[in-house]
Amino acid sequence: MDIFLLLITLTVAASLPLLFLASMGIVERWMTGHEMGEGSAERATLNARFAFTLRIIPIPDLIKARADDPKLTKKVMHAGLRWDGSDYVAFQWAIFWLFSISGFVIGIWRQWDLFSLFLLVVVNVAGIFGPEVWLNWRIERCQYTIDLSLPDFLDRLSLGLEAGLGFEIALRRTSVTYPGLLGDELRRAVRLIDRGYPREQALGEIVLRNPSQDLNAFVAAVNQTDRLGTSLAKTLRIQTGLLRARRRRRAEEAGRRLPILIVFPLVFLFLPALIIIFLTPPILHLFLLR
Repeated sequence: MDIFLLLITLTVAASLPLLFLASMGIVERWMTGHEMGEGSAERATLNARFAFTLRIIPIPDLIKARADDPKLTKKVMHAGLRWDGSDYVAFQWAIFWLFSISGFVIGIWRQWDLFSLFLLVVVNVAGIFGPEVWLNWRIERCQYTIDLSLPDFLDRLSLGLEAGLGFEIALRRTSVTYPGLLGDELRRAVRLIDRGYPREQALGEIVLRNPSQDLNAFVAAVNQTDRLGTSLAKTLRIQTGLLRARRRRRAEEAGRRLPILIVFPLVFLFLPALIIIFLTPPILHLFLLR
């Protein structure tokens, strides 16, 4: 029975990071309005309300000083959150206390046995490092989303340029109905251009807000073509081919990493269940025959 209890404990401990990411996804969909299909204005309103709720959480001065770190502010911006550093620090502090209280409740309920103590340590560690893992995951997801959709956008943009449209007009017509995070960022750049910002500055704001290297290469190509006076449509066609080849290489690398990533669920989820199914009958038979 001790072996079975140990296997169940390891399975629960291995499932905690997955449960945390799932809960963060539910919070994210509630916060941004993706699940209800709402527009950008409604998502911004919900996000602002969530940020205001975070600001009323009392935080110690030692932890609050981390909010002034420019690297943290840059990471929060790259994650696509409409927060500043203090909002994220408050969110991290609230998650830590939520997980700690949950661990103490489980310990009181189980009368502080060995499993509850182990679970308390795991929950506290998840509360400390979980928000950082979630933030890095959001940054990688935003970068992957933009890198995946950028070649298709460049195809549409170069098609409009080859039809005789100017860059601003082609950008406006292409970005109006373009879906996803890239479409939101491009529409933001179009609004900046309409307000009188130079094209280079408006596109530079996209690069500052997003960690995608492919997007940075696109903006650099547009600025260089504008300075040198070369054909922008031909440049975008060449760049589209390069980005598609790079996307193909990323897919091949992800396929090669799949056998390594599948070891975790096999060892910590499937293997304990198989051991219980196949070893329980002979063990019970051995003890019952005595």
